[in-house]
Amino acid sequence: MDGDEYIKGRDKEDLLRALYGDSQVGSQVHEQQRMAIFVRCTEDIQSSIDSFTESNNRLSGRLFWLNVTLGAFTIVGTVLTIWSLIKVTN
Repeated sequence: MDGDEYIKGRDKEDLLRALYGDSQVGSQVHEQQRMAIFVRCTEDIQSSIDSFTESNNRLSGRLFWLNVTLGAFTIVGTVLTIWSLIKVTN
């Protein structure tokens, strides 16, 4: 018996219940369950990081275009201000 039946298809909560309920501390099954919990937690962290990265990339793209738009309006406002000053002085 290789112990896969103790961890395969179980989520973190099931593994924690089994870890502190069924398995004997120091046994091979106990160690496999501990490592499976670490792996599942690491997978959750990686998933959260990936989700954050995707969200951050979308936000940075939107901020870039907002800055381009604001820059264009600033240039248009500057040109109109200079044009109106030239027109008033003539």
